Amino acid sequence: MILWQESYSTGVAELDKQHKALFQCTNELGKAIEDNALSPRIIDETLIYLKKYIQVHFGHEETCMHRFACPIATKNKEAHEKFIQKFKTLEEKIKSDETKDEPIIELHHFLETWLVDHIGRIDTQLKPCAPPQSI
Repeated sequence: MILWQESYSTGVAELDKQHKALFQCTNELGKAIEDNALSPRIIDETLIYLKKYIQVHFGHEETCMHRFACPIATKNKEAHEKFIQKFKTLEEKIKSDETKDEPIIELHHFLETWLVDHIGRIDTQLKPCAPPQSI
């Protein structure tokens, strides 16, 4: 379980709200795995949530980074593209694997790593660029 910390803040309230929701989704998936309680419903809800997150969050965050002239905007966009490709690969594995255990565990690990490595090291670099009213 990885908990939200203020050190993950981007300085943009809406982005932080979306990040917190991703933390929650990731932790709920981890709990289901840990409790051996994975179900088709949990898996489907997770995949649907992540597709929506990709569509809504990535675009919004990229727009903010561009608008606030964040020097890491290009690196952020490239990381999002890699996330999308990895997610698509894992989604295909999940849909084709009868047990779904291995690819869903891989997805969970990927999400946990993303929370720490991407949000904690890249997204947070938006904070000094964001105007105070964004906080």
